[in-house]
Amino acid sequence: MHMFRALLITLCLPLPGAMASAEETLTVPLSLSPPMLEKLLAQDLGMDDSGLVTLRQDGCNWARLSDMQLETEQGQLRASFATRARLGTEAFGRCIGTGEWHGRLQLDLEPEVADGGLAVAFRPRRSELRRPDGTDSLLTRTASYLMDSLVVPRLGELRVDLRRSLDALDRLLADLSAGVDQESLVDRARLAEVHVGDDALEAALALRVRPPPESVVEPPLDQEELADWQRLEDELDGFLTFVVLYFVSFVDQPAMQRDLFAVLLDSRHAIAEALVSDQDPATRDPVRNLFVDSWDRLRPHLLDMEDAGLLPADELRIAAFIAGSDAIRALDALGPEYGLEITRDGLRRLARLLLADEAPARFTPLPLEVDPRLRRLFPPLRDAPFADESAWTWRRIHLLRTAVAADGSVAEALQGRVAQLSELDEYLGLVAALLGGEAQRRKGGGSRIPPVFRHMIDPMIRATAWKESCWRQFIGSPDNPRVITSPVGALGMMQINARVWRGLYDVDRLASDVAYNVSAGADILDYYFVDYALRREEHRQPGGITNLVRATYAAYNGGPGHLSRYRREDTSSRLRAIDRDFWHHYETMRRDKWPDVASCYTVN
Repeated sequence: MHMFRALLITLCLPLPGAMASAEETLTVPLSLSPPMLEKLLAQDLGMDDSGLVTLRQDGCNWARLSDMQLETEQGQLRASFATRARLGTEAFGRCIGTGEWHGRLQLDLEPEVADGGLAVAFRPRRSELRRPDGTDSLLTRTASYLMDSLVVPRLGELRVDLRRSLDALDRLLADLSAGVDQESLVDRARLAEVHVGDDALEAALALRVRPPPESVVEPPLDQEELADWQRLEDELDGFLTFVVLYFVSFVDQPAMQRDLFAVLLDSRHAIAEALVSDQDPATRDPVRNLFVDSWDRLRPHLLDMEDAGLLPADELRIAAFIAGSDAIRALDALGPEYGLEITRDGLRRLARLLLADEAPARFTPLPLEVDPRLRRLFPPLRDAPFADESAWTWRRIHLLRTAVAADGSVAEALQGRVAQLSELDEYLGLVAALLGGEAQRRKGGGSRIPPVFRHMIDPMIRATAWKESCWRQFIGSPDNPRVITSPVGALGMMQINARVWRGLYDVDRLASDVAYNVSAGADILDYYFVDYALRREEHRQPGGITNLVRATYAAYNGGPGHLSRYRREDTSSRLRAIDRDFWHHYETMRRDKWPDVASCYTVN
């Protein structure tokens, strides 16, 4: 059996069940669903793409099998085939007494450990032939003899061989290790048991594990090492983007597309946070942790796609990719012994399992490129030009003085402008007009937020901009302005994280164009409000309709996984303080449409 097919069996692991005993043995549960086992057995039986195979005893006797079905029932693995048999005896160069039998062959397969613990074999048990009408014919008994001599032994020869799988895994680990010399997995792994569960073939693989070496305190990363680590995180981001875009291309279900996209967004947020974490990356290997966490979220969606028949015809390559990724997740349990790392070569090896030689030579994205494939996953994005908000006015707009020419726009007046205390009212009036114009455009139909909730748009945009940047796009001196940038790479007035949103927005424009930045931030708020807060019915939680705004900002600030943090008891005090400050700003903007200036600027 091809090693990657067996690799799937070996490594699709629910790892929370794995544990190391006092005897230094790691017991890993294995699972294989009937649909995938059908694919494996079909290939070993020699079935063609239509699921048909003809097994011949001689020129007069043969059996043609099709429509294979496997199911688990009362601890048994039951296989059945649509069967057409030709029966006769050769005499004088001709087939005498030739007849045909049509019906289904059904038999039970009992799995057992074989080949010294390195394979699963299937022992055929009770077999039965059934005609479509449930009756017997004169040929049924003869056909039964043919099945027993021709088909049943063939099924008894099938093996799920772990040896090639473990060899392949050893090669994968070679790309993911820190140069530690390990004993071959073939020499240290044995199947401990195998049985049929309620809905899968289940087994347990015992791995001998060496005691971890004595811990060695790693020195802090120097500048060159830190730069290389950051490049690797770029590579990880590119790899996850590549995987999400590949699989989402087979899906036309918005909910599944949204779930896959959420994995990417949360991963990007985590990578951005890891880059500025106070913890020393040399001792905690954040890239591996990020990969493992992301894979834990991504894998169930891919398996759901597989079960739903959404993947392309070459399922075994997809299965091999899933299994190869699971290998990293599974053997993370061996951590200290293997010195496991996520490397560029390891990521590329996984990608080649998916696309063979079509895998890209590099995953690191070019930050300023906008990817139309990503944009199609993000409903709020529009290609229409930005509206000119200069005509929009309201309270305190009279503070705008000659800085805005009669034929100019508010956005143009704010380009490169740094807030100065001496002209703060004028500056804030310009920003108020810009934000108000964006809100008005969305309230007038430029938003997917239902009309009943659109009264929340204006204060939500204003409060987000104030919480994120104190309504600033640029800082520094008027002669040398620079875009306001957070430690994690968030840019401009709405603090759009370039690492998270690259590929969807032009990063250069996010930094240089204040109107583009504001509209992008409003897009993201719109997305989280509709596709997360509203769709997941946060307004049904205690607190009611205001939860929609709280949840939207929580996701805006931390990613989709933060949606409900505002109401969870396990939320850190730091995040609680962020959400509390935002809500104070929202309430202020809702009442006054004007910020509490003293919260950001020292004024008399």
